[in-house]
Amino acid sequence: MAVAPLNILLVDDKPENLLALETILRQPDRQLYRAGSGNEALRLLLKHDFAVVLLDVEMPEMDGYETAQLMRSEHRTRTVPIIFVTAGDHSEQRTFRGYEVGAVDFLQKPINAHILKSKVGVFAELHRKTEDLKAVNAALERASTALSEKVIDLENVNRTLSHDLRAPLRSIHSFAEVLAEQLGDKIEPAAQDALGRILRASARMGRMLDDLFSLLRVSAADGVLSDLDSEPVLHEVLESLRTDLEQAGAEVSHDPLPRVRAHATLLGQILQNLISNAVKFSGPSKPRLHISAEPTLAGFRFAVRDRGVGIEPAARERIFALFARTGDTAAVAGSGVGLALCKRAIEKLGGKIWVEPNVGEGSTFYFTVLKPAA
Repeated sequence: MAVAPLNILLVDDKPENLLALETILRQPDRQLYRAGSGNEALRLLLKHDFAVVLLDVEMPEMDGYETAQLMRSEHRTRTVPIIFVTAGDHSEQRTFRGYEVGAVDFLQKPINAHILKSKVGVFAELHRKTEDLKAVNAALERASTALSEKVIDLENVNRTLSHDLRAPLRSIHSFAEVLAEQLGDKIEPAAQDALGRILRASARMGRMLDDLFSLLRVSAADGVLSDLDSEPVLHEVLESLRTDLEQAGAEVSHDPLPRVRAHATLLGQILQNLISNAVKFSGPSKPRLHISAEPTLAGFRFAVRDRGVGIEPAARERIFALFARTGDTAAVAGSGVGLALCKRAIEKLGGKIWVEPNVGEGSTFYFTVLKPAA
């Protein structure tokens, strides 16, 4: 990508002085403009953006001080750096007057070429960096606008999941239940089967909407991390799942769990989904789970180990995608959202998640979290 040339304005009423300045400052990445008077300089300043202005003090009609004062009175040219070039007396009074009207530096004639190049180079580089910063800020503003639009879309989807889709689904499920209770054995087996399919499909769709709603909540969570004890988070999850665990006859054990830097809601969502999945995909045997954590360089590696149906090697990455259902898991009632939710939550915590097979049977889901800040 070609770099736009920097504009530098040279102001002097003597053509030979302008030529000397041009000779010293000429470079391929610079565009040098000449002005023979203060008025001409002001006209050029209204047309172009300049990195720096070299302004002669002693000029007829409008001297350098007046020109600088008028530059500072205009919003467009208020911040353009001005280097005064003077052959006159370099007294303190003249210096103070120059700074009062906005000068950033003074050069005494005859010009030292090395000093001139150095000073102009500083302001040229500063201008480059300022323009780069403006471009970055503009890009950030565009990204912020795009993100705001996505947040609005997410809120609309959230509202749709919460109301517009759930209400008709509840009606379908409720009316199907009424029909099943009232008709019972009065209808033929094929109709009974169809009615049962409606009930199972609507129940599954309800679970899917609930899981999607949870995923959206995780995506919208502020993600502010704090130091917390992970063991109470696990106990709260186990309490919320107590009925399901008791019905399945599940055995859940755990080692002492560490203090971590995380978000309690997100960590709870991860543990809840991994435990629920392990129970759901336990196969014919009673679910048995063990939860542990080991220190790593950056934090801790948690492990949720089960004795379930296991996961095919080819599916170990795919299962974390939204609505992914593979192998034997496709026969079990589930939405295909839980592990995608875990992955999203883990990323917000600055960690990663993966699965490995156990020796014998089942799987172990690993995820990492950060160590406490203190």
